[in-house]
Amino acid sequence: MTTTSTTRTTSTTRTTTTTLLKHEWLRTRGQLGTLVGTIALIGVLGSLLGAAGWPLLSELGLAAGMLAAVVAVPAVQLALAADYWRSSYGRTGYFTHSIPVRGSRIFWAKLAWAMLASLAAIVLTLVLALLAWWANSRRSGGTSPSFSLLSDAWGTVTAVTPGWMIAAGLTLMLAWVLVWPVYYYFSVSVGHERRLAGLGSGGPVVVFVLVYLATQAVSVLGMIVLPIGVGEADGETLGFVRFDLLSEMAAGAAANNNVMPIGFVVSLAVLAAFCLWRTARSWNHKVALA
Repeated sequence: MTTTSTTRTTSTTRTTTTTLLKHEWLRTRGQLGTLVGTIALIGVLGSLLGAAGWPLLSELGLAAGMLAAVVAVPAVQLALAADYWRSSYGRTGYFTHSIPVRGSRIFWAKLAWAMLASLAAIVLTLVLALLAWWANSRRSGGTSPSFSLLSDAWGTVTAVTPGWMIAAGLTLMLAWVLVWPVYYYFSVSVGHERRLAGLGSGGPVVVFVLVYLATQAVSVLGMIVLPIGVGEADGETLGFVRFDLLSEMAAGAAANNNVMPIGFVVSLAVLAAFCLWRTARSWNHKVALA
């Protein structure tokens, strides 16, 4: 009986989450489609104009193409953060919180949708970046992106870097991009709790500023507490080496610039986990709608 009940509960949870994700997709697809389509159009047309080689216009076009690649991910994340604000704490917030589902599950569904949309925006960024690279090579006569060129660059990296470190590095880069919706949603939710209700729309802004300052503080603290970095472990390949932040700061111009500290990764992971837990708790216990 217990096993059957647990299985049914798990199945119901998956069905509910899938339904919520589908609802997020249907509700935001128009807005996201317009935004992503505009960015893609600017990126493609800008790069094509950049490749044309026309004085001034090509420079402007290439700049637009590169800018489109850079803003794709943050634009999607900020658009969804604004939608999270409106749909959860704006005029439609009462409807959202009246859904017969635990609040934290609604939050997780919204966050999961933001992650999926961010991943799609990352793919768009890579495509637009390659297109801008191609346009710049056509304009300046430089090397165009090609499979052989990318393969050679990958071979150079793998020759001096262990596979596990490459995988870890790519994972950290992806996590750094995907963590921003966590901060945004935390700021919006905590900023709308009763204790900050008097600040109105300024509450989430104040919380986000505090979160940003916290990321800087815990990053420094993490590098001090965990004096570890990535550098040349044996003179040829990369590996973990000691990195004492305080000693490096005291050394000034003589500091070792060939080591990348990574102690901040652990502290930022803890901060992100706290934000996730606190946002879910806010949905369950501290929602205050105007």
